[in-house]
Amino acid sequence: MGAPRIVRFLSVTVVALLASAVGVQNAFAQWTFRAATDPIIRNVTLFSNTPAAGTNTLFVSTLTDGMYKVTEVVSSQSITWQKINNGLPIVEVRSHTSIDINTMYAITDGAGVFKTTDGGTNWSALNGSGLGCLNVRSFNFDPTPTRTLIVGTACRNNSGFYKSTDDGLTWNRLGNATLPDDVYVSALTRDTASGTYYVATSNYGIYKSTNSGTTWAPANNGITLPPGSFSVFNIQFNGAVPNNLLAYVHGSDVYRSTDGGANWISSSTGLPAGFAALAGISKESNLILYIGVDKQGLYKTVDGGVTWSPWGNTATNNRTQFARNIFTTGIPSTYYIGTLDGLGKTTDNAISINGMNNPGGGRINAITHDRDTPSKAYVTGPTLYVLNYIYGDFNYSGTGGRLDAGVTGNTIEGAAYQDLLNPL
Repeated sequence: MGAPRIVRFLSVTVVALLASAVGVQNAFAQWTFRAATDPIIRNVTLFSNTPAAGTNTLFVSTLTDGMYKVTEVVSSQSITWQKINNGLPIVEVRSHTSIDINTMYAITDGAGVFKTTDGGTNWSALNGSGLGCLNVRSFNFDPTPTRTLIVGTACRNNSGFYKSTDDGLTWNRLGNATLPDDVYVSALTRDTASGTYYVATSNYGIYKSTNSGTTWAPANNGITLPPGSFSVFNIQFNGAVPNNLLAYVHGSDVYRSTDGGANWISSSTGLPAGFAALAGISKESNLILYIGVDKQGLYKTVDGGVTWSPWGNTATNNRTQFARNIFTTGIPSTYYIGTLDGLGKTTDNAISINGMNNPGGGRINAITHDRDTPSKAYVTGPTLYVLNYIYGDFNYSGTGGRLDAGVTGNTIEGAAYQDLLNPL
């Protein structure tokens, strides 16, 4: 027997399905482009009633298709997506921060920091001298002085936190003597009352600084670490009580600290056993926060993380089963939801979730053709799917279905193959 036929694609936005095996396509048309339904949403900024009443303008950063500007006419539910990547050398945009509708900063996974002053029409790099790592994972403003930029990075060396007081012309690494230079930063939270920084890393756990990053100290007491890694996805400063913090540690638990990170306790009451989150914790207010549980939708806390409960119908909606985070609007009951399948919206506290006409550009990791029926393929995306006829429109519900019964976790970085001795 020959080896299984596997075609593997890593971190791509468009996927081609090999169709030549059946011998019915001519040589010119042996490859056909197919894409996952939508880009992977990282964060969203909403400007409501802009540029006119009844029209919302959104800026969306994605990890697979760069930056978008979205115009939404609320009364007609008309949605227009416009790609705004001019000046961005790569499409792996981890997040953006908006100062106003024209001025924004974007951080990328490999190309550093960028800024626009014209609403995303053009972007320019802010990677001045001293920025030793361009894999940027977090971005923050130090409010004193204004426009002091702080970024967290993730590289094998020269990594950590960098600060610029001249809008990106020059950078200095913070905490050289107390923060390892191979630290992989995933998030930064700042307590504005005390000025304390809390850092989540994926290889050293949580660090804390009480002097604006000059020195750092570990703050992991009480956290059960997963084997081989700290895997802290993010930290949220609630502010519900003094020094109240929440942290999600991938492979372990949600933890809460009420003493500024000196000690941590489990804070996952109400979350499903063995849960895994696709990202960290999203904050609406001091007491109201959300976490996306892989294949089980979003969970919500209204008491600062003491207890959690399922939010609306996100666990049964195909789109929000893979929710990463939510984005608040300031409008009662109205939220945007970032998922592995694009951007969704609810206006009734997640009882119903609508798509937003997301453009193509998501990611499929691996495709394996069926041995006996080459027009059928098995695909790993957010989960495992079967496509019954690869020459038709790429639509999960119309041409196939999910095959993930018993599979835990998302499969977007996984592969599939067919056992030739025991074909499906």
